[in-house]
Amino acid sequence: MTSLLQQIEDMRIRMNELATNEQDLVRALGDAFLSADQKLLQDIRSVATEHEARRSAILNELQSLSARMGALPMSREPFNALTEDPVDLLLGDAPQLARRRGDWRQAAANVEDAVDHHSKIRASAD
Repeated sequence: MTSLLQQIEDMRIRMNELATNEQDLVRALGDAFLSADQKLLQDIRSVATEHEARRSAILNELQSLSARMGALPMSREPFNALTEDPVDLLLGDAPQLARRRGDWRQAAANVEDAVDHHSKIRASAD
């Protein structure tokens, strides 16, 4: 019987050693996860900081561009297209071109009429 009691005691000692080893492995795994989590958190914060720096640089460039847009020197003469009457090129002879002022509202209505007419033609062709 002594040998059986001895074997049981040896088995209990072995089981305790295995349990202790398993607990050490679980602790090591927990520490590894904690370390990986901390590194991931640090990397995320680093990426966020870099992103904010890029956004800040872009914002500064946009503000600089908007400030410069109004700083261009103005021409002393107005553009010819703004001061001349529109030319009707459909009248024929270039020296005798009629000059008249157009109404942009009427021109827009004419465009809408032309589009409507074209749509009706396409619809009737289908």
